Amino acid sequence: MENTCIAMVSVDGVRARKCRGLLAAWCGVILVAAALLGGCSVRQAGADSLIYAIAAQPSTLIPLQAVDIVSRWAVELLYDGLVDINDRMEVVPALAERWDVSADGLVYTFHLRSDVRWHDGTLLTAEDVARTYRVLLDPTASVAVPRADYQAIAAVEAPDSGTVVLRLSAPDASLLSKLVLGIARETGGSQPARGPAMGTGPFMLREWQAGDRLVFDRHDAYFAGRPGLRTLTWQVVPDTAAQVLLLEDGGVDGALLTAATDAQRLMSRQVFRVYAVPGGNLQISLQLANPLFQDVRVRQALALALDRQSMVSGLVGGDGTLSAGDILPISWAYNPAAATVYPYDPAAARELLAQAGWQPGSDGILSKDGRRLSFVLLTDAGDRLRREVALMVRQQWAQVGVETELLFLERTTMVMERVLKGQFDAALLQSSVRADPDLSRRFHSRSISQGQNFLSYRNPALDALLDAALRQSGQAERAALYREAQMVLARDAPQINLFYPTAFLVMRSDVAGVNPSPMSPFWNVQDWRRP
Repeated sequence: MENTCIAMVSVDGVRARKCRGLLAAWCGVILVAAALLGGCSVRQAGADSLIYAIAAQPSTLIPLQAVDIVSRWAVELLYDGLVDINDRMEVVPALAERWDVSADGLVYTFHLRSDVRWHDGTLLTAEDVARTYRVLLDPTASVAVPRADYQAIAAVEAPDSGTVVLRLSAPDASLLSKLVLGIARETGGSQPARGPAMGTGPFMLREWQAGDRLVFDRHDAYFAGRPGLRTLTWQVVPDTAAQVLLLEDGGVDGALLTAATDAQRLMSRQVFRVYAVPGGNLQISLQLANPLFQDVRVRQALALALDRQSMVSGLVGGDGTLSAGDILPISWAYNPAAATVYPYDPAAARELLAQAGWQPGSDGILSKDGRRLSFVLLTDAGDRLRREVALMVRQQWAQVGVETELLFLERTTMVMERVLKGQFDAALLQSSVRADPDLSRRFHSRSISQGQNFLSYRNPALDALLDAALRQSGQAERAALYREAQMVLARDAPQINLFYPTAFLVMRSDVAGVNPSPMSPFWNVQDWRRP
């Protein structure tokens, strides 16, 4: 079976580092799915339980360390923030039942609920909340979440057991949306890297079998009401095809899929409900510390060489729209003009590359000063859509003389060990969806060291726009600044925006209360129930 998997990978000319373990994992998933279809026994969910196929396991269950999307979803199950984000991308109360903001925007006062209990039954206090934020602000503490998101907070106070006060050094119109940060009783380096710490969320971790599954039990004393599911199991299934097979055979009850064909196939069986959710920006991040990408003409040429519309029509059956950047079309700050900056024009791409000094060699690959225009495109293994996009990108770049090697890695490893550390040439990623259109985390120069600007991108003009937008309280004024910022980013092309694919949350039809948001399928997991 291992040799078969190697053949499957090498036929497309891709490579995988540490490939023996990765391919073994893929093969194991396929063997499990085949066994299920053959009638072998599987773990079946009970009447008030659910098994969900998750594409990767979390890297941690500690809120201040959770930066990859799967870890953030797990944190949602175990912890609560001062606020939450609903399915309409609105800030709503959570631990704080209400809040006040001073006229100058520099003081936020949060009034906590009095009925919030930790998983051990003790009551939450304002000092518990303040402690988490103090660790976040402590420059000596080991924290992975982007400190740039909270750089305006100057002081945290707990004047009484039910009140938390945040004092800011400058106005930050995006701050409320970022206070979803999970509050944990224990924080900092004394906890195991994976966690969990004590939480207040709708579920508690019972079991974590690394690489296999996580089992969560409901928190009966949850302040928003006892969750409808007694047990939620995350079954780790990295391969999309295996997820579909397990759904069909009854081995799992739900999964988030990216391929419209898979969703349609399952919906036709009439035992599933399919929830279409706007997806984040599918894009190619370029590492600007690499000399290959420091000339903007090269970046622009790479964008012009890609037929994004054919990706939408051919790979997702039209269930997507061309991307303008990380701000989604559902946002009040979206600028559709940024989506049209780079029409498919391989002739213009070749001309820009020639202007930048790149000339074709005997094999057609461009070179300059003895260096070939050749690099590695990294993406995560197991996701059918990203694999297909990566193959199309390689083919279309080859047509303008660019050589691309594809590297597929397990998702959590890719994000934590390569992307967030800036250890890549180019990376095919899907940007996280955020409730507020602030782009500082990804593109402000201060986020190179304190955020997630893993592209090493610097543009003082963009920094000024983003800073000005945070100081404005009016939505119209902020929208104008973000629309301009999107055009700056489109022209600079530190990342090549492809399209916004639709995601499909597939769930068995007897599961009620499911209402996914663009940010997370689990935001209202406490409302899920089965008869």
